[in-house]
Amino acid sequence: MKRIFALILAVALMLCTFTSCGGRDQFDMSEVNSLSDLDGAVIAAQTGTFHLDALTAQTEGVDVKEYPDFTQLLTALNSGAIDGYVAEEPTAYAVIAQNPGLSYVALKNNDTGFTATDADTGIAVAFKTGSAYVATVNEILAGISTETREKLMQQAVTMNANPDEALTEALALVSSNTNTSNGTLKIAMECAYAPFNWSQTTDANGAVKIQGSDLYANGYDVQIAKYIAAEMGMSLEIYSAKWEALITGVQAGTYDGIIAGMSPTEEREAEVDFTDCYYNSNLVIIYKK
Repeated sequence: MKRIFALILAVALMLCTFTSCGGRDQFDMSEVNSLSDLDGAVIAAQTGTFHLDALTAQTEGVDVKEYPDFTQLLTALNSGAIDGYVAEEPTAYAVIAQNPGLSYVALKNNDTGFTATDADTGIAVAFKTGSAYVATVNEILAGISTETREKLMQQAVTMNANPDEALTEALALVSSNTNTSNGTLKIAMECAYAPFNWSQTTDANGAVKIQGSDLYANGYDVQIAKYIAAEMGMSLEIYSAKWEALITGVQAGTYDGIIAGMSPTEEREAEVDFTDCYYNSNLVIIYKK
């Protein structure tokens, strides 16, 4: 009898593990159309970003979580630890292309989504305070049309899906200047934030070797960095750094600049100088279907 009771108890505990005991019900993100629909959801964002600030300040009834990078955000989402996470729309394109079981809530800034300025949701190049590079790079960025920027982003999403497979068309943004007599431009990024920047094993599609590594960096940011360096008559070096170390690295002179999907928020403006934005996007929430 004791053996039978013990067996029944063991089965009950096992069933409890795979059902609701100690777990939580997943929030139905497919019914979300605006921030006001998130009450009761567990939503995350990357540490130290406007995404996290906005999520914390502009939502009610949301259990806000934070993770240090987008790889951990994706892992948390797939494990069921969170119901969704905040990202730029191009990031959603790239993530969903490689994870068909995911989707995203297509919010619209200042309407159904987060209240945000262009600086909050745009991305710009960061340099050390007082750098003469800012004015030079602004002139270069002014010559890149909106159509070219959008085409390049589409190509970045395609390249990220198959990093080692060559595009069937020419890159949308390529400089004709081959002179590199003006020195080296050292640019830092995470190399882990597709489609803005990522790491790959080959130099396919114009990827750039990551300094001190056997890997190569590619993505929207990398192609923008290549174009800027070429137009300045400089060679380009790409450095991989953690998000929280990017600004301190520029301040210390370890890197000349940051091209890493970074928004020129007021807080960051107090630490570094930013160029004009080279891309703007809506903030969305990626979730598991």
